[in-house]
Amino acid sequence: MIRVVVICEGQTEETFVRDVLEPHFSPSGLYLNAQTIETSPGHRGGALNYDRVKVQLRNTLRQKSSPIVTTFFDLYRLDKRFPGFDTAMARGSMGAKVDALNAALAADVVALAECDPARFIPHIQPHEFEALLFSDVETLTSVERSWARSAAELSTIRQRADTPEHINEKPETKPAAHLERLLKSPRFNKVDHGPIAAARMGLPCIERECLHFAAWLQRLRALAI
Repeated sequence: MIRVVVICEGQTEETFVRDVLEPHFSPSGLYLNAQTIETSPGHRGGALNYDRVKVQLRNTLRQKSSPIVTTFFDLYRLDKRFPGFDTAMARGSMGAKVDALNAALAADVVALAECDPARFIPHIQPHEFEALLFSDVETLTSVERSWARSAAELSTIRQRADTPEHINEKPETKPAAHLERLLKSPRFNKVDHGPIAAARMGLPCIERECLHFAAWLQRLRALAI
């Protein structure tokens, strides 16, 4: 069994890793252990402070058990102190931005932890976890009966973007903002509803739509080969 520690941005991502990713990977001999960053004393999840992030990544990589370590952070509102941030944001495409950020994060963390580079797999999700839920709007809106009335508008939002991962990152038009505005009675709760919707969609569906997410999972799958 290969232990993979997934350092997550918040509780939603942690639940998704535990309930959706871990059951998928465990039959192949990969044990995914989700952990969230302590963002302030006694509190975990939320806006990431890079000083705290790098300490947790370093300490985890230095554990005697030598786990593989990966990340599940949102590009949206990423701390500008992340390595290479300004250079990456100057890149032309969303993909180029994320690739540059991942490369700079890998270089910084590996140097800090003084570990084998193969043990750290950075992943910054464009633009946020909730983008994955636009992979299958019909399934998403079936989670609660009252949400069906918003299916057409959410489908339009999805079709206006190249992929779910390209849905706008601005505060009023980021994926989560659309879901919170349109999904009501009960109102969309990312921690409760997000992982449930993703599980119902299934990873094959999400990976077909979200190529950066799919590339991350492929790197994890390769660990078991």
